[in-house]
Amino acid sequence: MFVPFVPSSFFLYRSSKIVFTAIVFLLFFLYASITYAADVVLSPASGTYNSGQTFTVSVRAEPNGDSINAVEADLTFDTSVLSVVSVGKTGSAFSLWTTEPTFSNSAGTINFGGGSPTPFSTNSTLMTITFRTVAEGAGSVTFANASALAADGRGTDVLGASPGGTYTVSAATVPEPTPEPDPAPESEDDESSNAAIAFGDPPRAPEVGSPAFLDPEFWYAKLDGVFLWEIPFDVSAVAVEIATSSENDPSEVFDPPIEEFVVSAENLSDGIQYLSVQFENQVGWGGITNRKIQIDTTAPEDFDINVQAGTSPSSFPLLVFEATDVTSGIDHYEMAIADQEPFEVTPDEAKLGYLITELEDGTYTVTVIAVDKAGNETISSVPVLITAGWLPASDEEETSSFWLFFTGTNIFIILLLLIAIGEFVYIIYERKQFAKKEEKLRKETREIQDQMEKIFSALRDEIYDQVNAITKRPRLSKKEKEAVEGLNQALEVSETLIEKEINDVKKILK
Repeated sequence: MFVPFVPSSFFLYRSSKIVFTAIVFLLFFLYASITYAADVVLSPASGTYNSGQTFTVSVRAEPNGDSINAVEADLTFDTSVLSVVSVGKTGSAFSLWTTEPTFSNSAGTINFGGGSPTPFSTNSTLMTITFRTVAEGAGSVTFANASALAADGRGTDVLGASPGGTYTVSAATVPEPTPEPDPAPESEDDESSNAAIAFGDPPRAPEVGSPAFLDPEFWYAKLDGVFLWEIPFDVSAVAVEIATSSENDPSEVFDPPIEEFVVSAENLSDGIQYLSVQFENQVGWGGITNRKIQIDTTAPEDFDINVQAGTSPSSFPLLVFEATDVTSGIDHYEMAIADQEPFEVTPDEAKLGYLITELEDGTYTVTVIAVDKAGNETISSVPVLITAGWLPASDEEETSSFWLFFTGTNIFIILLLLIAIGEFVYIIYERKQFAKKEEKLRKETREIQDQMEKIFSALRDEIYDQVNAITKRPRLSKKEKEAVEGLNQALEVSETLIEKEINDVKKILK
């Protein structure tokens, strides 16, 4: 049987196709591997504390390479073990709040939602939560809902993980009470009543919160507000006082007990003060809570901007400035040059000096706003003459910035793309070569068929002539007749088989 020739390039084509598919899959996998996800976590996520102790937990965003500008979350906590004293925004990466940080000790929930005009991609604190332990056990804090929105113009939720935290509370050491002298003998009823009082427990330190002064570590530029607390069923009186000491014992007693205390300019002033609150029950006065209040209603003092000329004609001037705020201190500066967008300068940068750059010659008005930690502002401005001879970036500089695109990751991706393109071109080349060889094989097959037809035609004619010559004899023996018939049959069978093999080759080459 005739076996057609199949070139090795046919198998090379199939293997190249497999390699190309694998490279495309690798590129897809690489793209997926460099997709990041932001996490929202609690810090610390665990800890061990005594009963009645307070501790602070930060809610932090970990972008993991993403650039985000908004986070919303609903947290739940175990109210049988923990209670919230306050929630705060000090040091938060957010300056805008869609949902002000709030909490409910009865429902065991904490809610917040905020954003920042400036996207950030580094680990940042969003808010703080101050807990108080109320009983022994393991108190869990979990994220019921959370979202982290990417700064991609579409608000894509890129939240990856939002693990909660678990905080273990152990029994607090309670000092033994100092024995008191026995009172004079009384009746049996009085003795039983005194026994009940002697063996009671004093109240816990109050849990004080305020919607106006959420965070005790934050500075506020206001004097009006209200502080709230819950009165336990056995409390008969409350002592409240504004003091300047964190170890103050309140002296102003309210009987019946009150559940709120209003503060204003009459009892508050600039600086650090404390609201002292203490409960009393049938046993006596209990623990004291001294809630810090930080007030600063005064703007920073006026300051000057010192313009220091450069050391050469082509140098830019250096701006040095420093404002003073005696109460809360300077938080940051906001600088604007002419009509450009303002930007933030830290106090340390201001002390060292801010170097103006990339401005054409001319006179510009520089405005600096000093902002203290309570948000009070003082503005200062100065005209600045620029004679450095600077001009906008040329095409050559723009071309040099083009090379910044070639980072390690980008180069790796480009190499993979080049390999894929090269493999694709090679496959096309091999297909063309295969097509040429296939066409050549078809041509050879046609030539073989033509030659075979000519050969068999000549052979058939010769055999027929010989057969006719033999058959013209008057008498043929039996063997001669059989030989003639066998020769005719062999000729027909050979021609049929060869024709079939040629047709098979033609079918393969279609």
